[in-house]
Amino acid sequence: MPDSNITKNALAAAMKKLMKRKPFSKISVTDICDECGMNRKSFYYHFKDKYDLVNWIFYVNFVSEITVHSHENGWELLVAICELFYKEKDFYRAALMIEGQNSFREYFYETLQPIVAFFVQDIFPNSEEQEFFSVFIAEGFLATMVCWLSGNSDMPPRKFVGQIRDIIIALAANLEKDMEDN
Repeated sequence: MPDSNITKNALAAAMKKLMKRKPFSKISVTDICDECGMNRKSFYYHFKDKYDLVNWIFYVNFVSEITVHSHENGWELLVAICELFYKEKDFYRAALMIEGQNSFREYFYETLQPIVAFFVQDIFPNSEEQEFFSVFIAEGFLATMVCWLSGNSDMPPRKFVGQIRDIIIALAANLEKDMEDN
């Protein structure tokens, strides 16, 4: 399998280079193969399509390396995600702009959901609305992350997550008070 990883990593490096130069929608499998000197057959042996390649890059760089239990708390896990995205800002900014079926945005959202559900359970332990709050927070985090990566800000990941944490805690306190009052 070492040859398989060499091939996959070469295709991933080619995709990252191409995504710095042109929009994802304009990148073809042929472009990826030409960039790394491989043929289309090699590409399709390892990946279903270019969306699968982008998702694999995230999986290898993050999902396979990080587990919920490898961090002190959920906030540190979010910092780790943001550090990865910040380190490879050009790639992840472009990847998060991909929309539609099999997109990275969809794949990342599915990865994010259990993390956010864990937060919501801690913030609102007795609420019957945990699923709604999870969707709200995950969508908000994703949209805020896209803005953070796309903007001109050089805000470090830890500060970015700290600001999100402050907002969520303030909202949670206000919602809890409102729920008690009603």
